[in-house]
Amino acid sequence: MKLYKKIALFTLGVVLFGSCAKDEGPSVDDNFLNFEIPEVAVTDDFPVGVYYLNPGTGGQDANRYKRLYDPYDLDDKKIGPYLDLEFGNYGINQDVNQTTDQMVEIIQQHVDWCIDRGVDLLILPALRAEKNKIAPECYNGDYRFYDLVRGVNSSVVNGSGKSVNMKTLKFVATVNMEDPITKDSWETYHPDGTLTGDKTKTLSNTVLLEDNDDLVALVDGKTYSRTDMFNEFFKTISGFFKDEHYFRVNGKPLVVLQNPHKLYSKDCKAFYEAIRRAVKEYSGEDMHLVAQQDAWAPPARFEVFYKNAVDAVTHKNMYNQGTWDRSLFYPQAIYLNWEYSREYFRDNWNGTDYIPTGAVAFNGYVDNGNYDKPIVDFDGDTFRTMCQVMKNQAGKDRIVFIDSFNQIQYSSFLEPTKKEYGSGFGTLFLNIVKEQFHR
Repeated sequence: MKLYKKIALFTLGVVLFGSCAKDEGPSVDDNFLNFEIPEVAVTDDFPVGVYYLNPGTGGQDANRYKRLYDPYDLDDKKIGPYLDLEFGNYGINQDVNQTTDQMVEIIQQHVDWCIDRGVDLLILPALRAEKNKIAPECYNGDYRFYDLVRGVNSSVVNGSGKSVNMKTLKFVATVNMEDPITKDSWETYHPDGTLTGDKTKTLSNTVLLEDNDDLVALVDGKTYSRTDMFNEFFKTISGFFKDEHYFRVNGKPLVVLQNPHKLYSKDCKAFYEAIRRAVKEYSGEDMHLVAQQDAWAPPARFEVFYKNAVDAVTHKNMYNQGTWDRSLFYPQAIYLNWEYSREYFRDNWNGTDYIPTGAVAFNGYVDNGNYDKPIVDFDGDTFRTMCQVMKNQAGKDRIVFIDSFNQIQYSSFLEPTKKEYGSGFGTLFLNIVKEQFHR
């Protein structure tokens, strides 16, 4: 009996030893993030859109430019991009009476760079509605930059009266759904047109549009509600659709919606259907609406805001986030995030398309002097990898967006820099766009 016990114990020890020898713990080979980004050959061109800001108002102030321009200085804890734009710290005044020939020439060079290097359309800055103005007069300072870029109404500029020629480049309009109709900035009226003395409430999950559809405008003795003003606002924007340079998807003019999750409605589908009808009746056009969603947010979170109400969804810049460990595996993490989102919208939102938004680099130091977000340096191979991620996850219309052409605020731009200064790269990243997205 003792012999049997000894044999049993010996056998058990061998088994345990053998199992321990085989189990060496988790392996990096088994990690779901351990994969190579697939290479996508370009057999047909991808339409490439880049966000284009007004350098006069889009973050290109003196302090930010200094942080962009300053050399590395570890003793002073300055680790910026160390770059100087080809045109330096230029500014663009959108007031046609203050626009100079030099400003027009700079925009023209931007246009030419884009055309020569594979950018197909500019995504222009967000427009805002203006109180007590209805279509086609909802026209404020935001629109002047659109006109400047399009070469419209700019014959009165100083000097020789030059204007921008967009040539083959297209553009699209962007609308900020948060400002100002949804906020607490407009006075309200009685039905007879007299002021109530109250202002609108900012919409929220407890302040819904339908329950707070105040009369907020008075034009020619007629009052207009908040929803009325949304309709008038979009009708005014539809005036751009007449421009031959306006970008279309399957014949429909594309419009980007910023902050659509700030539009709190009981029925988002009905809200956007009403806007579509208003624009159709006014201009004869059917819009292709693209909702811009917060980065890294799960798609199901926004069902009540634009499910089955828009034609496509895109994300904000995925580099603009503060989760540091995520940055260690950006390409794969972004790839999987976009893949999940694209398939979710397609399968659960009645075929809603997806447009990936890639980025060139990121450095929060330029914005505010802090390092509270992971840095992504300007690097050709890094951007090429991001382009592959974008191509892999492009939707059925194959459109891709890039943030941006000229946003220095977060050091995320394609705009050429002086090669002879610091870490200057010339037109490298524009060249990569052409290389990666065009035959």
